[in-house]
Amino acid sequence: MSFRAGLMSNFKDFLSPGHSLGERFRALRRSIGHIRPSQYDVARTCNLSCEGCLFFLGSDYEAHGEKDAEAFDQFFAKEAARGVTYGQFGGAEPALRQDVLRAAARHLPRGVVFSNGTIRLDPALPYAIHISVWGLGEQGAKLRGADVFTKALRNYRDDPRATFIFTLNSGNLESAPEFVRICADAGVRVSFSHFSPTLEYGRRLVETQAARNDYFRFSSTSDNLMLDGDGLTRAQELITAALDAHPETVVYSHAFNRWIHRPEGVYEVDPDTGMPSNCGSRVTAHYRHFHTDMSDAGDAKCCTPNIDCRNCRLYAQSLSSALHRMREFTGSADDFSDWLDIWEHWRRLFLVERPAERRTESLDPAPQFVREPDAALVPA
Repeated sequence: MSFRAGLMSNFKDFLSPGHSLGERFRALRRSIGHIRPSQYDVARTCNLSCEGCLFFLGSDYEAHGEKDAEAFDQFFAKEAARGVTYGQFGGAEPALRQDVLRAAARHLPRGVVFSNGTIRLDPALPYAIHISVWGLGEQGAKLRGADVFTKALRNYRDDPRATFIFTLNSGNLESAPEFVRICADAGVRVSFSHFSPTLEYGRRLVETQAARNDYFRFSSTSDNLMLDGDGLTRAQELITAALDAHPETVVYSHAFNRWIHRPEGVYEVDPDTGMPSNCGSRVTAHYRHFHTDMSDAGDAKCCTPNIDCRNCRLYAQSLSSALHRMREFTGSADDFSDWLDIWEHWRRLFLVERPAERRTESLDPAPQFVREPDAALVPA
């Protein structure tokens, strides 16, 4: 029997009637449903200036203006007709374009908004809200131009849609336990990402006299945000400790914690093109990346086109990639259980269950979900 055939045989065994892993798989699939996502940059302005910004430290946003809410309403109606059921809303700061988010909610039943948390989003929006945190106190002010964590916590501490995402970098690792403790005391959920440089950030690091701007103020070869091998090891230790100490607060999985911290990196990258062959967030015929003027980004590599794929450990993209590599997790029952843990991790982060009376009238209350992982292995 070939290796591939062995994996397929294991997978079928796991899904056989009565197998605990099969029951768990089917329960997760029922709770999630089917989702077809696409990604939308909805704002090209921001009220912060983050060092190494994924949006502004690169050229992807240039030459694209913004459209009014009426135009976006028509656009999202077409997206829904195309089969999209889940929107990923980013850009600079999407909370500055709540008119666009309201237009999206009239047509796309589920989604996630990536925000800095300084502006409270309309309570009627049915989407998960991921609030980025880069540090506490003076540290946060240095990295983002202002210390906004306290304000974000005040805005969202009673909002079940919100999860605070702590972006681990070389300078803030040891503040992660305090961040988790503060959030646990406030009753809000947390998760983690890893600082991942844009191509432009990496280029400027090695330039003798790098051009400075609001998004590249102090970084240098000797003082920058990138995590080296020791930093990744420490990040894994800190996340493990946080998960063990605050399992109800921390939305993460031990399986993903091991997977994301592999020292060899997450992606197989073509040295000639810089493009990964095994990224679950690559643009496809259905999963598209749209600019702030609603134009299709075309052959953009992914939903974060400025990123350096060799050093990418962004949480959303990495979770998608782990799920789409199901074959890596079918070697044994323990492996497949790990994959299910990662799927549950994804579900808790990206789906929000809301009372029916708080949904907008146009939303379909039936559970519908995102593009399925490794469709070749998932039975109908």
